[in-house]
Parts: sequence; C-alpha cells; structure tokens
Amino acid sequence: MKSTLRIVHLFYRLLRRERLNRENVIEEYKINSRTFDRDINDIRNVLSELHEQDELIYDRNDKCYYLSRGGQQDFAGTDVMALLKVLLGSRAFCHDEMMRMVDTIRSLLPYKNRKELYYAIEDELKNYIAPLHGKAILELQWKINKCIINKQKIQIAYVKANGKRIERDVLPVNIVFAEFYFYLVAFRDETEYEYPAFFRLDRIESVKVLGKAGENPLYTSFRYSDMRSAVQFMYAGKLFEIQLRCKKSALEAVLDRVPKHEIIQEKADSVLLTVTAFGDGFIRWAAMQGDAVEIIGPQELRQRMGQWLAKAADVYMR
Repeated sequence: MKSTLRIVHLFYRLLRRERLNRENVIEEYKINSRTFDRDINDIRNVLSELHEQDELIYDRNDKCYYLSRGGQQDFAGTDVMALLKVLLGSRAFCHDEMMRMVDTIRSLLPYKNRKELYYAIEDELKNYIAPLHGKAILELQWKINKCIINKQKIQIAYVKANGKRIERDVLPVNIVFAEFYFYLVAFRDETEYEYPAFFRLDRIESVKVLGKAGENPLYTSFRYSDMRSAVQFMYAGKLFEIQLRCKKSALEAVLDRVPKHEIIQEKADSVLLTVTAFGDGFIRWAAMQGDAVEIIGPQELRQRMGQWLAKAADVYMR
C-alpha cells in the first residue's frame, strides 16, 4: 500500500474512534517501526493544521493511539448500553432499521468494548420482535421533519384503524413517539381546531408537499411541550380538568403518566387529586388501572368511563 493511502486509511480509522496498537499496525501493513512513527507524525501535523481541537494521544497502558475529539466527551460503554436497551425495548422499528441503528450506535465504541457490549444485548438482538406493521419509517420521518422545519403544508394519504383510506391536508408541527409508535402531530388545514390531530407514521402511505403554510396562528404559536403532559395514547379531543381518587400504590404511575396535577387530599390508603388531560385518551388509560383509579368528576367523563367499563364487562358476561 502506498504511504499516502496508508496514512489516509489510518486517519480514517482514528476518526471512527478506533484505537491503533503500534505492533498490530506494523504487522497489518507490513511496515517497520520507523515508518509507523513517520505516519503518526504526519497525522499529527495534519491535525495541527486542520483540526485545532483534535489531538492524537498515546495510551501507555495498552500501547494504542487514539483521537481526542476536541475535548468532547466520548461515549462510554455504559452510555451506549443504556441507549441500546431503551432502543430495543421500544420496539419502534422494523427489523432491518433496528439492526442498522444498533450497529451504528455500537460503532461509537472501540472494538473491544463493542464485543463486550454485544454479550449484554445478544439475547434481545436475536429475539427482537418488530412492530406488527413491519414498515420502514425512518425516511418518511426525515421527509416530514424537513417539512416541519420549512413550515410546509403537506397532503397525506392515511389508512385509519378500520382500514379506510383518507387524504388530509395538514400543517405538521412535530413528530413524537409513544407506546411503540411514532406519530405525526398536525393541524387539519382549513379547520379551526384548538388542538392538533395525531397520525401514526406507519399508516401514512404517501406525503405530498403543498407549499409554504403561511402565518397560521395555530401553527406558528403551537408548542407540543405545552400539551405533552395532558396527552395519553396520542388521543387529543376535549381537554378536561379531572378529579380522581387513586390508591396510594398507584399514585406513582398516575403522576408519571399525567405530570400536570394537583393533590387535594391524602388519606391512609388513597389520594384525591386533579389532573389535566384529554378525555378520550385518559379514559383508555384509566380503564387499564382497574379499581386503583376512580374518576370522580366531571360527571360527563365519569359517565363515559362507566359506559366504557360496562361494554367491557358485557364481553365477559356473555
């Protein structure tokens, strides 16, 4: 291998966070120690001229050279393992997209650490269960995100849960993740909704860019963070101030799910509190809590909850 090509190759490996062991490099490239030292000096010279914040460092413990990236803190094995555990546990992506992202994140670590990390996630990798829709969504997510940045109106072809195909002109404002799925948060065009609608990304068949959205006040002033604490299961609808009683054993789960709350009264085994939430999504969540959570008011929501539970009970009483 020509000297110039070899230096480029070594530099590329350093940029990819690889640690270069002196003896291994000499053996791999069939060079002598003087040539290796000269290559290292050439790389240092390039760094001093073009990458002022980067530094080539020699670790005496394992006799390896590595690149310090501008004082930036490198990913530790614990960081990468935590990221991968969360990513795999989310089950948000089809098999191919998940495996590609796992490989990309693992590459942030030196080879030795990558190998150790693999054993920590091996079982989850081999037994990964992709979401039922099985669709690749990363490219679609990226395309829609560009439209959000550029404040562009889009038309989506969307398949609802009942299989009906619809088209909607919408003003996209955010993409969020919850309960295994990514959702497009968007305002319906030409409709005076106070709150946006939610569209599952995997159910969007196509996206057509319609042009600039203009200065729609709902679009320009909306911040998803303002409503995030009130959203359950990506249902919007009508916003309620809900009074409920919950067992103390369920309090943590309630406060994590609905952080916008106020505790009114505490008893020995229960807590009375108010939360702000969208009705449809809250009913679906509260129904999963059994007798640990009881909606006290408003009466409209309490009745809807009772009807929901009655329908569910009817299924098992037949």
